Parts: sequence; C-alpha cells; structure tokens
Amino acid sequence: MHNQGEIKKILDQGMLTRSIIETEVAARKCYLYSEMAHDREVKSFFQKQAGALDDLTEVFKSKLAEVM
Repeated sequence: MHNQGEIKKILDQGMLTRSIIETEVAARKCYLYSEMAHDREVKSFFQKQAGALDDLTEVFKSKLAEVM
C-alpha cells in the first residue's frame, strides 16, 4: 500500500505528463496552422503561439524532473 506522499507524487507525475502531451500536441497544431496560413500575420501568430507552447512544455518537463 502507498502512503499519502507516494500517492501525491504519482498523481503529480500523471498530471504533469498529461499536460506535457497536451501542450506538445497543441504546439504541433500551431506549427501546422502556421505552415498552412497564407496571411503573414496569421502565420506569425501561430508561430508565436507554438513557441510559447514549446516554452511551456519545457517548464512542465522541469517540474516533472523535480517531482521524480
């Protein structure tokens, strides 16, 4: 049986892993949308969004490393 601390650690790892996956998927979509865009402003918007999501993924990964 796991104690409360171990259960919290497992749940935190799962939540962070899910957040990483969801953020990576969103970033890939933004990169795809930026490639498909014909308007320069739209292309730039999605590229900025993708970059921000990449940065967020790195934050989640660092937090995951701290939890583990």
